Amino acid sequence: MATARTAKVKNPAALIRPLVTPEGVDLRVKLADAGTRASGFLLDVVIIVVAAIVVSLVALFGLGGLGVQDAEPLFIVWIIFIFFLRNVH
Repeated sequence: MATARTAKVKNPAALIRPLVTPEGVDLRVKLADAGTRASGFLLDVVIIVVAAIVVSLVALFGLGGLGVQDAEPLFIVWIIFIFFLRNVH
């Protein structure tokens, strides 16, 4: 029967990083393992892509009601939202 082996860190203290706040408080932050960080990153990417698709669909359906002439303000709002969605996170 196959068993899962956990990876042993040679130096567990290497995963603890100091984080000093502007007030001078030294916070010890323990880093997660690579799998946990990768799954968190993938979850963030999925949330960003789904939000971009939803906003794009709402903008496209909004274009149907506005017509081509009045679509420019909606397009500008869409560009700003996508910019913030990609860069603020």
